[in-house]
Amino acid sequence: MGPARAPLLCLALVGCQHIDPDRGPATVSGFEITFADDAVTGSPEAPLDFPSAVPATVRLDVTALRADGRPFAYSGRARVQVVPGTLDSAHRVRFIDGVAWSSSDRNCAQGCAEAEVCDDTTARCLSRGVDVSWRFSFGRTHVWVEDAGEDPGSDCENGEDDDGDGLADQLDPDCLAGAEGASPPATYATGISGPLYFAQPRIRDLQFSPRCTTDTPLGGQGLTIGTGTLVVTGTTQSGMYVTDLSGEPGGYNSVYLFTFSNPGDVRRGDRLCSISGNAAEFIGNTQLNFPSFENADTNRNGEIDPGDLVPCDLPEPERIGPEVVPEPVVLTATDLVGAAPAPTEDFYLYCHPDGGVISGLDDPRDCQAARGALSAADRRRGPVDCARDNFLMEPHEHALIAFDDLTISTRFEKCDFNDDGRIERRGGDEGGCEEDCTLDPLCTERISLEQFGQFAVGVGCTSVDPPVCDGKINVSTRDTLGGTGYDPEAHPGERYARVVGHLRQLQPGAGVPTTWILEPRFLEDFIAPEGATP
Repeated sequence: MGPARAPLLCLALVGCQHIDPDRGPATVSGFEITFADDAVTGSPEAPLDFPSAVPATVRLDVTALRADGRPFAYSGRARVQVVPGTLDSAHRVRFIDGVAWSSSDRNCAQGCAEAEVCDDTTARCLSRGVDVSWRFSFGRTHVWVEDAGEDPGSDCENGEDDDGDGLADQLDPDCLAGAEGASPPATYATGISGPLYFAQPRIRDLQFSPRCTTDTPLGGQGLTIGTGTLVVTGTTQSGMYVTDLSGEPGGYNSVYLFTFSNPGDVRRGDRLCSISGNAAEFIGNTQLNFPSFENADTNRNGEIDPGDLVPCDLPEPERIGPEVVPEPVVLTATDLVGAAPAPTEDFYLYCHPDGGVISGLDDPRDCQAARGALSAADRRRGPVDCARDNFLMEPHEHALIAFDDLTISTRFEKCDFNDDGRIERRGGDEGGCEEDCTLDPLCTERISLEQFGQFAVGVGCTSVDPPVCDGKINVSTRDTLGGTGYDPEAHPGERYARVVGHLRQLQPGAGVPTTWILEPRFLEDFIAPEGATP
């Protein structure tokens, strides 16, 4: 006897339901979602690890229901979501006669297992239930299943039969408004699973993404970070830098809290119980907007007095105040150009937009080859941007870092020839002037200096004329040194043994190289060569 056929599931598995006209029209009104018996769901007291490089996976049994709670013979594909979280797989669940099924790795001709059935549409064996895999969940989390119909923005352009009717994209009447043969409109009936509990994110979880991009995986979400040793390493006129000292230096452990104005009663070296806000990516910088925070030391006189410490889930510090701020990590021109091998141990660098690793590369770190292996359509929607993403600098974003052997600009060029306050980059003299200045490590364009207090410094420049430099980084002083009177034009060509500051970046857009910015905290961060007068 051959394998059972999918159309018989109504009789074999859930039973055909008699429609009672007194109970209204027969339609799906919800879904019952249960976890597999061996599912690990965590608890508020013992949450699961935050799923990032390693996704969370659970097997679900899903049944369609009528309004009165009885099973309903719903056939089609329902949308799956995890809130909060980002799906890795199973964006749609296939239903036959009211029960969710998933494809196995066997086709019907090979013979299906005893608990499987054959899907006549795809000739694949189906097993009851569905595996859902996702990342980036925190706190109380639920799986949602919804009868949402076709989504013209995605389902009608992905080459797949999303609703299980044997037709894909524009061949499916559901993708054509008002077309004859279209499926009934979506009911938007929804089912919600019981809770799963995940640990709240750390700063690293906010900063680090395993998805071939430097953008935060938690963008647009409100969250609280209350784990780690959170220390304020510096303040500006619009926010403050916070580092988790329990993490490794260069481990994605720093973040900027954008407070829109001076954060007020916060000082360098303050220890925080927690930080909260809306995660966002602003011109390449991961930050928390509309933030709030709880300072662990109410007195903040530099001495540890248990009576001044706010009770919170942090170990009592051995030190407090400016002395607790870590020493800067020294970076080099090699880091600026991203030439050294990038880390690959716990995440894949270059991957297909659908989540699969790009195959056939001699060197998986070769960004240009990775982009070349993708189709034009995949490149447009993919996360791989060779000009923008630097996986050597990114782990230090917003951390306290330093560069050695720096030379202040010797050229300060005005490229805004018509004085309209901006550079016209689409050809013409202004764009050419700016490009020429950008290529010169010792050239600063005046709009950057006048509007943002930002100027260029060369890294590792020779003393010959004209000098040759190993790299270029920009220094920004407006939000930290604005009241000191420091003027780089008064110091052209001046050399510093070291400049310390917090690391920021500016990403103008896809395909445009990133500008890395060093933001000193005070004048003492400009360290003159030994024997020289600063």
